[in-house]
Amino acid sequence: MNPQLIALIAVVAVVVALVLTRRLWAPGVGHALPSIWRIAKITVAEARRRRVLQAVLVLIVLILLSMMFFSYLSPNEQSRMLISSGLASITVFGILLSIFVAAFLIPQELESRTVYAILAKPVRRFEFVVGKYVGAMIILAVIVATMTVVLVGVLVAMDHYVPDLPDSAFNPNLGGVVYAAVMSYFAVGVLTSLIIFISTISSTTMTVISAFIIWAVGSLQSQLHDILEGANNVFTKAILTALYVVVPKLEHFDFRNTVANFQPLNYAGGLEVAASGVGYIAVVLILASIFFNDRQM
Repeated sequence: MNPQLIALIAVVAVVVALVLTRRLWAPGVGHALPSIWRIAKITVAEARRRRVLQAVLVLIVLILLSMMFFSYLSPNEQSRMLISSGLASITVFGILLSIFVAAFLIPQELESRTVYAILAKPVRRFEFVVGKYVGAMIILAVIVATMTVVLVGVLVAMDHYVPDLPDSAFNPNLGGVVYAAVMSYFAVGVLTSLIIFISTISSTTMTVISAFIIWAVGSLQSQLHDILEGANNVFTKAILTALYVVVPKLEHFDFRNTVANFQPLNYAGGLEVAASGVGYIAVVLILASIFFNDRQM
């Protein structure tokens, strides 16, 4: 059967189940959404007070702006370089900031004991976890959007100042750049959910280390699959299979080379990747809520 048809049937089944059981979950959602939003706003307000985060964002913007001075390349090569390096900067800095933002959210609340004051109010533990995730994603959305706007501005400026040569014109490919940046944000969202999950069961140090490992493995899933195909040892094959199945395939969200080489974008495939990312995030946040609910505090 067609995988897309299976996915459509699954979505329809979920929607029907939600409609039929709305009397069971609707009251809970009505209570949960305001609590989640309050936690998210508190998280964003705390991040705004951190001068380090603002300084890092300014540094990233300056790095993107400095790309305008690579004038020794031909217009076509320059457009490729700007798009590729700019999108790479958005992905790398977005993921780095997600690690150092999300890894401290829950452990910091536990260490400062402010979590007790929050949970003493009519806030359930899963609302606290989801609220922290939503707050982190709002922060990262502002960061990724700022970097994208700066990159688009650089490309527009270069498109006006670089001479339009007949065979090698500067091509900003703005639509593709925005599309690739949005997909990078989905990758950041997937990794952030995993960081939140790990932080509910581990220390800050182990969370950061685990996040870097997941980032590395998730970005090299194709190579991992090739190694898995050639593995002969049963134990090694079991470990590699677990890594390949459990770790999110972050490389699927990377459209940098496609956009930089001005290749046609597969929007249907991108939508499928984004939908799978949203499903992955939902499952991870459910697990994070379960583990945090069972945690002794």
